[in-house]
Amino acid sequence: MYQIKFGTDGWRGIIAAEFTVENVKRVAQGTAAYIKKNHANNLSIVLGHDCRFAGELFVETVAQVMCANNIKVKLAKDFVSTPMVSLGAVTYKAALGVIITASHNPASYNGYKLKAHYGGPSNPETIDEVEKNIPETVELNLKSIDELVKEGMIEYVDLETLYVKEVESKFDLDAIRNSKMKFAYDAMFGAGQNVMKRLFPEITKLHCEYNPSFNGQAPEPIHKN
Repeated sequence: MYQIKFGTDGWRGIIAAEFTVENVKRVAQGTAAYIKKNHANNLSIVLGHDCRFAGELFVETVAQVMCANNIKVKLAKDFVSTPMVSLGAVTYKAALGVIITASHNPASYNGYKLKAHYGGPSNPETIDEVEKNIPETVELNLKSIDELVKEGMIEYVDLETLYVKEVESKFDLDAIRNSKMKFAYDAMFGAGQNVMKRLFPEITKLHCEYNPSFNGQAPEPIHKN
């Protein structure tokens, strides 16, 4: 049995080698056990995925496992960034935020990241407890996403619009737009691409398309990239 080890924020692995549907089920079950023990009066999460390959498949797997544990899910309808899930966790007062992402790692990786109810990274104690709760196998009767939506266990939420409104309320965007300075934004094919199109439609945009391979380059904003 593949042993799942968490890092600072969560777990990362190579898609189809370590990061499989079955292993995602295991991590989701470990998370559910943590929530039921430590947030018994708030059985809810905010859940999303970024632009990586099979993000929707993995996020739906997590949602199904959570719902099988009687944990309600606020589910982002499209790809989102990690800060959007963090904001969603705070706004909807969820026990945790879960984002399927491998951050700056190459396209062959995906990951499972936990955000605390206050929006920041989960503390080491939470990470350790979730990891210890991960079972070797998961035997659950998982319902379809459509069925869970009808039952009210899953609710689709627009985390991107929530985030845009938060940015608009906290920054003087008109000062930026009217500065007569020229701006360019390189999304590196990442999950912030649509937000910047909405906030600053006139600026020069680079690599602002959906491309799960990141055009063969790790989506890390360092000099060589």
